[in-house]
Amino acid sequence: PLADRAHPLNAPPGQDRRKWVRDAVETLLSAPGLPDPQDGPVDDRWEWAAPLLLDPELRPFLEAWRDGDIRAIEGDEALPRPNPELFGAYVDDLLDLPLDQLGRRPPGLVDLLTEVALGAPAILALRSLDATPALAADARRRLAVTVADAFWSLFNQPAVILLLRQLSAGKKAARDDTAYWRLVLEYCRHGNLQAVLDEQWHLLWEQHAWSESANAAEVATECVKTLVSVVQPVRSRVHGRFLEARETDEVDPEQIRIRTVFALRFGHLRAENDENISEDMVRAAFNSPFRPLVLTSTSIGQEGLDFHPWCHRLVHWNLPGNPVDLEQREGRVHRYKGHAVRRNVATVHGEAALESWQPGDDLWTLIFQRADRAAREAGDSDLVPHWIASGESRVERHVPLLPYAREVEAFGRLKRQLAAYRVVFGQPRQQELIALLKRANFSVAQLRELTIDLSPPNGQLDRETSYASTFQLDQSTGGRSGT
Repeated sequence: PLADRAHPLNAPPGQDRRKWVRDAVETLLSAPGLPDPQDGPVDDRWEWAAPLLLDPELRPFLEAWRDGDIRAIEGDEALPRPNPELFGAYVDDLLDLPLDQLGRRPPGLVDLLTEVALGAPAILALRSLDATPALAADARRRLAVTVADAFWSLFNQPAVILLLRQLSAGKKAARDDTAYWRLVLEYCRHGNLQAVLDEQWHLLWEQHAWSESANAAEVATECVKTLVSVVQPVRSRVHGRFLEARETDEVDPEQIRIRTVFALRFGHLRAENDENISEDMVRAAFNSPFRPLVLTSTSIGQEGLDFHPWCHRLVHWNLPGNPVDLEQREGRVHRYKGHAVRRNVATVHGEAALESWQPGDDLWTLIFQRADRAAREAGDSDLVPHWIASGESRVERHVPLLPYAREVEAFGRLKRQLAAYRVVFGQPRQQELIALLKRANFSVAQLRELTIDLSPPNGQLDRETSYASTFQLDQSTGGRSGT
């Protein structure tokens, strides 16, 4: 009920969504049959017993979870249990509670359940999974618990606990005795974890569900596995080696083992459980909205790797030797539905998509459907909006240059060569043609005038026109055509 009936996107356009969710929680608590004594002392057990009263399907699920009778994934290990040595006792205490004998409700119960509806990772994961077509309710609940368990592990890390308490200490209204789990709810709500999970789930679903024969439950399982693996990066150790010279002209080597949690080396490394940390794991962690937030790489990362899902800033610590490498580097973050593309598309079409959203819809699918329809009506290229979307966000290129250094002139020359490279792209013997254009000393504007655009007119695929243009270009240049 808190996930579906108190979904903030159900609020009418223009209405305060938090207030709407609070009203929905009040409606749930006023349902007939729920105890509501008006006299006697306040019963704080309402704070952890309320979900059991609101969701009749929760009791059998908790019993099966306690007994280890359900799997997060069919054929996989049992559903993860936080604090496994105490989990069974916690569930027993909850299930043995005489719900009809609960006392007077705490005055802040509605506000607390509102925070849970807006910030509890399990509730948020349930909502994101609702956008998965044909996913059974029991599978949706199991997978949501699996995602929530990953966040439970993350928020129980000492460094994260310290971070959240420091953030809370900086607020005037914060108290030293505030329960940590309340700080977690507040942090998830302020960070809009719901929107983060929705966006990441959209990207993961597209990545895994490209096959028409794919089973919804199997695809959702793969998406959850990927999501869980990146919520909390694998802990590992990096060895730092230091050399110290002695008076006898000998060198004394010293090695320090540094434990890392949010950063990993891009290479072969072993975790604390002796499992190999592959480059795929590092790349998947960076391609998530969670840590690590910065990736450094040598030239090995400039080809064949995608870093675009949550990144649109690229820093060239050194200049490449040719325009092809420059194009390849920036192509790592300038790709299909890249971060900058999504930001621009959401800015233009997000509000309209919110107004048409219905339970079970993928909000990002609605956003891109509207953007695609607008691009077709405007006669834009088919690259719009999935590859190119105009707006304030863009792929940012940062090149740290010292004034009057020779790299300043080299960078200007490299940009002119890049323009020439785009002119000769797809042509035979490109380097010779680039050298010819370089000797002609064309400006960037002149090079753009030489470019032949073979995109279909008005964004529509006209096979005869497209083939004719390709044939004419091949005849005139004696080689392959480029777009």
